[in-house]
Amino acid sequence: MDEEQTGQATDNAGATPVPYDTAPRGRSMLLWQGKQPPPPLVAPAVRLLEMFDPRSELPLAQLNIERRTPQAPDSFLEQAVPNCLYHGDNRAALAYLLANGWRGRVRMVYIDPPFGSGVDYVRKVRLHGGDGRVIGQNAEYHDTWVGDSYLQFMYERLFLLRELLAEDGSIWLHCDYRQAHRLRLLLEEVFGEENYLNTISWRSQVARGAKVNAFYFPFSTHSIEIFAKNRQAPTLWHAQKKRLTFSRSEAAARFMEDERGFFRTSDPGTYSFARLKQLHERGRLYAPYGGEIVIDEAAQRVVASNGGNIGVKYYLTRVRRDRYAVERGVDNLWDDVPGLGTTPGEDLGYPTQKTEALLARAIAASTAPGDMVLDCFAGSGTTAAVAHKMGRHWIGCDISYGAIQTTRRRLQRVVQDVGPGFAIYRVDEAATSMHSPRAEVALRRSDEVAGQIEIEVLDYRPAAESRAAIAPGETGQTSRGDWQRWVESIDVDTAYDGQVFRGLYADLPRRWRNRVEGVYAIGGAPDEAVTVAVRITDIFGDECLVTRQV
Repeated sequence: MDEEQTGQATDNAGATPVPYDTAPRGRSMLLWQGKQPPPPLVAPAVRLLEMFDPRSELPLAQLNIERRTPQAPDSFLEQAVPNCLYHGDNRAALAYLLANGWRGRVRMVYIDPPFGSGVDYVRKVRLHGGDGRVIGQNAEYHDTWVGDSYLQFMYERLFLLRELLAEDGSIWLHCDYRQAHRLRLLLEEVFGEENYLNTISWRSQVARGAKVNAFYFPFSTHSIEIFAKNRQAPTLWHAQKKRLTFSRSEAAARFMEDERGFFRTSDPGTYSFARLKQLHERGRLYAPYGGEIVIDEAAQRVVASNGGNIGVKYYLTRVRRDRYAVERGVDNLWDDVPGLGTTPGEDLGYPTQKTEALLARAIAASTAPGDMVLDCFAGSGTTAAVAHKMGRHWIGCDISYGAIQTTRRRLQRVVQDVGPGFAIYRVDEAATSMHSPRAEVALRRSDEVAGQIEIEVLDYRPAAESRAAIAPGETGQTSRGDWQRWVESIDVDTAYDGQVFRGLYADLPRRWRNRVEGVYAIGGAPDEAVTVAVRITDIFGDECLVTRQV
């Protein structure tokens, strides 16, 4: 391959070059101001920040990222943590993955990138232990772009994602009306028109209030563009079914009914005469206009006595006394998967969060248990959480530390329910902008239980800069006894080495009305002195790490 057609980086100061193919596969070429081929890449520095593995199920609990050598990437990959979250620029993270054995190993890429909306998105801030009322907001990410920089941004990342996909893998790109048409052309250019699979139209919301009167109709759908890495591989595919339920009155309005129950009919198509006879014997054929089924042995055909076309009956399943269900195939109009507005129990307060049912269908259709799913715009962590629950491995990445925190808490809850654990890495020393809260924590060994560490959080005070962002009077009076209102989560490492936070326990209130406990007894500590680390994350996204040798 010519050098002009690759992203081969020049080896500068001993850095490892990352080769990748930047040749477009398709004839569609979208032009924009400042368009240029993806620039060369060098694998970035990556540092292990933390692990959450309370059951010690990860394959290499003491993973050192420097153990990999260029001569043995596969052996490193076999030992690496299968579920990883990267904090940093996703282009650098993707370059790292290409340089470290993941090329061609990802079965599915799902990305929900910025939509080019021109909006600065914020995360809702709520006190815990109350009614969940929003008292402020934190900036989460900026979706504003200069000129055509958005298209260049997406263009560069699509080439890297193509390299990471397995030959039978697929990419699912979630977008809305603002950039869907341009992103479709970018995908055609990078992956080739012949690898286009489908466009999903998802009803993300139901228009209510003033939106129903929007000029030239409300925007109520998103698009998901699906492309194969190599459609001839062939691309992995599992047909999906959806289950619809109806009350008796709803079923009566939509379906016909006989002595066996509610049913719909379908044209028999190319069914043979013998097959139609079998269906008739089972009571599965329908004659319109009140007629009867006539079996004409001489002519080898089945007809209706009063004319019209016969139909094959498909009965609804009675699931309860007055509830009926039917299973149907899924097409590219997904109006049965709710948006976040109708599933408030999933709402984490993160902007542009997607629902788990949406990701569950996509992952089920395009992967098998044990496959790798990649989302380099992790956001609230829906992709990683659903993949984890479904027995898939996952890789996530986000440049926003607020997104990393939200995803971390979400995954900790999943791991506590189903295991195994996950690791978090920092890419190129990605920045975290925080204020300095204060905490008072008592740490001691139990006098009664060997190897047990007793922890009590006595007080927590958010940073003055964070509290200043809240309107006066929103939080009421504060005192030493109500510190839990400010706290989002508490994590504990009972053998902190000063470098990697290995979470053994996490206190994660699942609802805004709940608070952290603040008092813990954690066993399994060795007899010799250890450093215990308690990390407190507050509702503003600030963190306080308290360490003490016990």
